[in-house]
Amino acid sequence: MARSGYPLIPNGPWPALAGLSAFGIAGGLAIWVHGAGIYPLVAGLLSLVVGLIGWWSDVICEATYKGMHTSLVLRNERIGIFLFILSEAFFFVSFFWALIHFKVGELSYGYKWPPTGVDVMDPFRVPLFNLAVLLCSGATAQTAQGYVKAFNQSYLFSEKYYRNKWLGVVWFFISIVLGVGFLAVQVWEYTQCKFSIADSAFGSVFFVTTGFHGSHVFIGVVFLAVAMVRLYCGHFSKSHNFLNVWAAVWYWHFVDLIWIFLFVMMYWGAYS
Repeated sequence: MARSGYPLIPNGPWPALAGLSAFGIAGGLAIWVHGAGIYPLVAGLLSLVVGLIGWWSDVICEATYKGMHTSLVLRNERIGIFLFILSEAFFFVSFFWALIHFKVGELSYGYKWPPTGVDVMDPFRVPLFNLAVLLCSGATAQTAQGYVKAFNQSYLFSEKYYRNKWLGVVWFFISIVLGVGFLAVQVWEYTQCKFSIADSAFGSVFFVTTGFHGSHVFIGVVFLAVAMVRLYCGHFSKSHNFLNVWAAVWYWHFVDLIWIFLFVMMYWGAYS
């Protein structure tokens, strides 16, 4: 590490376990949709969770307790997070492209969009409320990041140290509650929809896009929860970085931005 700036990480079983779990999830999903049992899919999901927890625990230990995340490692991690968020953005671009493609195709033939029989939800009720909830959660997450920065610069065990630590934990907790509330409202919205995923191209694009966005919100909630627990444990101090917080908050802002586009194109655009 002294010569290159990159530490030598000992081999572990977690990458192999995560890969095998992903393969098991794909196979279990194929078995389940063909009418067989759901147990292979559940086993694959549980093994993936175990693998990711073990893998990320090792990364946290290497960064916080072993000091193996040098400035070069942190730079590469920031680049990796940026590229990951960029790839997720283009993932949603494909869904928005499909929506525009089907909408323009229907209108060019003189048909109605959404197709006849699809009764869409009023965007200025539940969807607008969910938009407000998610934007508020973005503001609270950004506030939490500010307190983590102040905590990171405080002297150990000083009054500011404890004050910034607890305020950061509180604002993270508020962000997590708002994120869980968003997911709960979205699930309730699905139960109130008067169309299904099988109702035309609009139904397919609507449920696939909003469903994947919901899964990203869930991942963001877990991301923020890990940052909150690490802050509570005092992992972010003068001698340690707060890359986990930076990545979690930026990922959460990405989720907020995608929902704004989704609200305008999927809800408001279909209703108007």
